[in-house]
Amino acid sequence: MFRHCLLASVITLLTIPAQAATSMYSDLYGKSCKIVEFDKASGATTRRCAGVAGYSLLVHEANAQTSVDIVTPKRAVYPLQYWEVVTPGLARVGRKAEWRVEQRGARLVPTALLVRLDTGNLLTSGPRVAPGPVLTAARIAADGACVVYQGDATPRTADAAARSAAADRRSKCLGLFRPGARD
Repeated sequence: MFRHCLLASVITLLTIPAQAATSMYSDLYGKSCKIVEFDKASGATTRRCAGVAGYSLLVHEANAQTSVDIVTPKRAVYPLQYWEVVTPGLARVGRKAEWRVEQRGARLVPTALLVRLDTGNLLTSGPRVAPGPVLTAARIAADGACVVYQGDATPRTADAAARSAAADRRSKCLGLFRPGARD
């Protein structure tokens, strides 16, 4: 009898679908962001923007290029290095970031970050992408993050493609996997 109950419990647990990731959004400009570094000579800035579930983002802008770092609630910093991984050319982040989150027990856990970039080009920079909107997706793990997708942000299917790449554990990092450093 005990074996039948145990077997029935295991089968029930295996058939319960996993909690699907959902989207939450945070601003990359405006009141939810605060400038934390400014270099008068170069005009380079870093601003900290509120994220979700205790996470925040550091948005770096220098020499008409941009990148984002993910900061965990424990203050580990995961640099995404857009200027190395996505485009060394001109780029600016979009207005909002999309966080893919999963409910794990009582906790909300970010598993991916989608950010749009508006790109230009310098003839001398040899950008990896053509000028125009680019959508990026970074997978967030407990010990680091990396960009796993970059693509044209204009097709109707762009968001779905980026979300799919971020959710697919077989997607390879486009750059180096960057374990977190402390903020």
